[in-house]
Amino acid sequence: MALKKEVQYSGNARTSTLNGNIEINEGTGELIVRNGAQILTRVSGEGFDYLQNGIHRIRIGRRGNSSNIGIYTSKPGVDVLEEIG
Repeated sequence: MALKKEVQYSGNARTSTLNGNIEINEGTGELIVRNGAQILTRVSGEGFDYLQNGIHRIRIGRRGNSSNIGIYTSKPGVDVLEEIG
């Protein structure tokens, strides 16, 4: 029984579990955890992002184009990436 599937398109290779809940995108260098179609967590070169109902709530990593590393959180319903710029 296969535990993963690999898809290649437009130069991007994606490896994911068969149900698609965990995905590694080699083109963007991201690890994405989903619950169905909804993204819960994304880990990239920018940092670790936790999403709630499609809204970024927690960022551990860089702040926008700055090299400052930190832990940033937002109030419910507010996108932390918009708040920190």
